[in-house]
Amino acid sequence: MEKILGDSARKIFVTGGAGFIGSHVVDLLVAQGYQVCAYDNLSNGRREFIAPHLGKPNFKFVEADILDMDLLLEKIKGHDLVWHLAANTDIIGGAANPRRDLNDCAGGTFNVMEAMRISGIKRLLFSSTGAVYGELCHDTPVSESAGPLLPVSAYAAGKIGSEAFISAFCHLYGMQAWIFRFGNVVGGRMTHGVIYDFIHKLKANPSGLLIKGDGRQEKNYFLVEECIDGMAWAFRNISMEGDKPCDIFNLGTTTISKVLDIAAMIKEEMGLPGAEIRIEGTKRAWPGDQPRVHITVERMRKLGWEARHTSDEAVRIAARRLLKLEQAGTASNQNG
Repeated sequence: MEKILGDSARKIFVTGGAGFIGSHVVDLLVAQGYQVCAYDNLSNGRREFIAPHLGKPNFKFVEADILDMDLLLEKIKGHDLVWHLAANTDIIGGAANPRRDLNDCAGGTFNVMEAMRISGIKRLLFSSTGAVYGELCHDTPVSESAGPLLPVSAYAAGKIGSEAFISAFCHLYGMQAWIFRFGNVVGGRMTHGVIYDFIHKLKANPSGLLIKGDGRQEKNYFLVEECIDGMAWAFRNISMEGDKPCDIFNLGTTTISKVLDIAAMIKEEMGLPGAEIRIEGTKRAWPGDQPRVHITVERMRKLGWEARHTSDEAVRIAARRLLKLEQAGTASNQNG
C-alpha cells in the first residue's frame, strides 16, 4: 500500500491533531510508520480520539495552544512537514466572539508560519474552507478563482487571513503550501454540524425535528477519509516551486445534499419514520450562516483526484458511524 505522504516527509507536525479531522490524520500517519506530533489545546479536540496512540514510539501528544509561540517553536523543531488543522470550529459562536476567529485562525496561522520560518520547515498542508466564498456560492458553483472574497462569518474571515499569511510567507521565505477549501467534512467523530445536531435533537425529542433556516439549505458533504486522501494526493502529485510556491484547491464531491433529505436519512437510520419535520422559516439558521454552498471540484478532477462517494452517500455513512459510536459509548457507560 502506498504511504499517504510518500517518502519525502518522515516527521509530521499536526496542529489540531486531537480534533475530528486531525485525529483521523494521526491514525493514518501513525499506522504507516511516520513520526507524528499532535499539537492541540483540546478546546475542540478530544483526548480520547488519540488515546490509542499514546505511548507508541512514533507518536507524541502536546497539549498546548498555537498562540503560545515559545512552546510552539520548541515543539515544531525537527519536523519536515506541518499539517495545519488547528482553528476555531465554533462558527456559530463566532458572531458573539469574533476575536476568537482572529486569534485562533489568522493569528494562530501566523504563529505556525513564523515558527516554521524560524525552524527551517518548508512545507505546509492547510485546511481552509468553502465558507470563504460567502454569497458567491449561494446558487452557482464557484471555482478557486472566484472573487472578490467577501465573507459573511468571522470564521471565513479568519480563514481568508490565514490563506493570505501563508501565501506571503511562501513567497518571502521559500516555503511551499497546499491550501484546501473544503466542502463539509463528515464522519464518526463529529462534534458539531447538521448530522450531529439532527441526531441529538431526535434523541431528545423522537417525535419531531425543527430545522432552522428556510429548509432550502444544500451543501457539499464528503467523508473525512476522502478529505485526507485528497490533501495527501495533492501533496504527492502537485509540486509547488518557482513562481507558484503555494496554491489553492477546492475539495469535496461533485454533488450536494439538501437539508430535508439529510433529515429524512437520519430519521430512517434512527428508526423514527413518524418524526414530524418542522421548518423554522428564517432566511439564515444563525448570523453568519451560509445556507447554500456550491463549489466546483473540477480542477482536482482534471488533475487526477476525485471523491469516491456522493454527498448523500457520505451523509448516510457518517450518520451510521456516529450512531454506532454513540451506542457504543452508551453501552460502555451502562456497563461502567
